[in-house]
Parts: sequence; structure tokens; C-alpha cells
Amino acid sequence: MMITGYSPRNLEAQNSFLAILQNDAVPVRDRTSAIPQPLATVIDRALIDNPDIYKSAAEFKQALFNSIS
Repeated sequence: MMITGYSPRNLEAQNSFLAILQNDAVPVRDRTSAIPQPLATVIDRALIDNPDIYKSAAEFKQALFNSIS
């Protein structure tokens, strides 16, 4: 929400808890095209509900650095 000004999920249509549990996150670039694609890819990957996407905070941090360099 800090990057786009919007929640990463569509919460308007239903109960917020159900929206989080039942719906996938909206891709960052669908919210704003101002974010560079490599950075958006890292963010979208982190928002996937499957917890084994990034094994650690350090791995996520490195992916963020790689996306902007």
C-alpha cells in the first residue's frame, strides 16, 4: 500500500478477511505503471501466498537490490 496507495488486494466487494483468504494479490503494475517492471516483479513474487517464494528476508533484500541495479 505504501508504494501504490492501494491495498494489494481488492477489498471493496466483500469482507476484508475473506478477500485476503480467497483472492490473489493484484499485480503492482495493475495499480500503477510508475514502478519499473523488474521491481514490480520482485514485489509481486513476494505477495504470492505460497510462503516458500523467498526463503529469508536477506534473499528478498538481495532480489530488491538486484531489481534496481
